[in-house]
Amino acid sequence: MIKKLLPFLALFIIYAGNLPAQENALQFSLNQLIDSALQRNYLLQANEKQTAIKQSEIELLKINYQPRIATSANVSYWKWLMPNKAKILGNTLSDVYTDISAYQTIYDWGQTKIQKQTVEDEIQLNDEVRRQIISTITWGVTDTYFETLKAGLEIAAHQNAIEQLRSHLQYAENLYKIGKVSYVDVLKINLQISVEEKALQKAQNSLTSQYIKLKRLCNLDENTVFIIPNTADSLFSARYQKTFTPDSLYEEVFRNHPSLASADLKIRIETRQKELYRLKNRPELYSFGLATWEDGYLPFGSHFNYNIGIGLRYTLPYWGGSSYKTKMAQSDLRVKQMTDEKNQAFLDLKKEIETVLNDLSDKKDEVANYEKIKRLAQETLTNAWVKYQAGQGTIIDVLDAESVLTESIISQNKAITSFLQTLAKLNYLLGNDNKSF
Repeated sequence: MIKKLLPFLALFIIYAGNLPAQENALQFSLNQLIDSALQRNYLLQANEKQTAIKQSEIELLKINYQPRIATSANVSYWKWLMPNKAKILGNTLSDVYTDISAYQTIYDWGQTKIQKQTVEDEIQLNDEVRRQIISTITWGVTDTYFETLKAGLEIAAHQNAIEQLRSHLQYAENLYKIGKVSYVDVLKINLQISVEEKALQKAQNSLTSQYIKLKRLCNLDENTVFIIPNTADSLFSARYQKTFTPDSLYEEVFRNHPSLASADLKIRIETRQKELYRLKNRPELYSFGLATWEDGYLPFGSHFNYNIGIGLRYTLPYWGGSSYKTKMAQSDLRVKQMTDEKNQAFLDLKKEIETVLNDLSDKKDEVANYEKIKRLAQETLTNAWVKYQAGQGTIIDVLDAESVLTESIISQNKAITSFLQTLAKLNYLLGNDNKSF
């Protein structure tokens, strides 16, 4: 039981020894780190503002049927007056003129409705972009989290090996003092300790690097000191028997992945745009009104006039007015282009999912194989040490068994964390924006 606990105790000791001011260190879980990365990400904040901008466009469309009112006023001086002007202005050559006009669309053949639906689709498209950002951030933090665990677990394995070797060294030195072994045995153990210390230092540097990367990904304050608990074994135990059906995964991707959903929305937006181009060739029915005052002096006299009516405006579909036909053809080509891009994206995702499923199977086998190797290495080490103590074995046998045991522990831990990383990547490829995988 003590031997099983040694790697985790060593991991905690190494974490505490490789980060400054650990007495004030916080302990962050994977979910907490992901939450921190999401809450402080500027891309997500920009995405929220983009949604607000699109929502304001809907408010603008609501005023399409409201009247547009314009006013103007001017003062001018005539050199001489036409007879009809003289009747209005009298004996003066000065002219004060003001007017107020109103214009209101009565019917636009549904253009405003389609524009509103397009903006609503653009808001949904922005939501899918947000999902993609969240999914990418979650995958990035999760991958780095497990890389950090890998480095920490490797440190624990090397630390445990060094402690074992120092115990062997003390025993060998005692045997050397009484003439039971040569000094070569002591030198060989010291050499192996130096090799392990070098590997330990490399793992410590890797751990520091991963913590820096994790802090940047999660947008944590520069002075924040934190550690992460070792959850690899518990996560692996809860997930290693999980099975997947490729066809159901492909269906989920096609239905759920934000990049494919975005493609569908872009196609729908372009289809609506084509409809808008078509409606450009429809006549516009509108009402108008104009009121004027004109006199030679201020205040105005009784020269008030107005004009109201209903108008119909139509652009003939010839020459410059036929451009909508080309725009409609361009929309058809864009839809075909986006459909091809969506199909290719789906094929690429299928290929990656197939690779990930194969990797998951390989990692499971690796964990089982390294567990067997670790058990045999432990038995070999025990037997080699007993023989060495009895004077029937060599220190080389002990050191070889110790080295194999250390490497098998490190390899198994890496296989476990790699399995979890691969599972998290599968979650990312499926387009999920949740933290569980």
